[in-house]
Amino acid sequence: MPRNRIAALQLRGSTSPLPVRVYWPSQEASQPVPLLVFCMVGAGAGAEETCRSLSEDYGLLVLAVRCAAGAHDGMTVLEWAAEHAAELGADPGRLVVAGQGSAGAVAAAVESQARAASWPAVALAADPDLSEAVRRILARAVSNSDGPDRLSSE
Repeated sequence: MPRNRIAALQLRGSTSPLPVRVYWPSQEASQPVPLLVFCMVGAGAGAEETCRSLSEDYGLLVLAVRCAAGAHDGMTVLEWAAEHAAELGADPGRLVVAGQGSAGAVAAAVESQARAASWPAVALAADPDLSEAVRRILARAVSNSDGPDRLSSE
């Protein structure tokens, strides 16, 4: 079974470089894939496996960031991701922000800030069962018959 392609990036943070890991699904996609920004707080135990799994199981491009500065770091990565999604093989109109445990609150703050800034829909996946939350969001996007697939956290 092919493995994810993974790369490390350094984005410009507010006070120092902001390390980000990028996970591409191993299966080649015929169209741009949804993009998920995965917020982590603290050690982020299990984050590597979670990111690999989300990328593989759901065909997502995942950007993982340790949010030491809280929602500010998450928002920095989300903004960069939206601007560079096409270069990465992702759809800038299908953005998801996620987190587990205390990082779920950071992800919710990022989604709230994006909504307050009048961004197109940014879906939030912060349930205790992250995989189930992502599955529901993607299922709603696929079942949307009003036009192109778009993600919604509603």
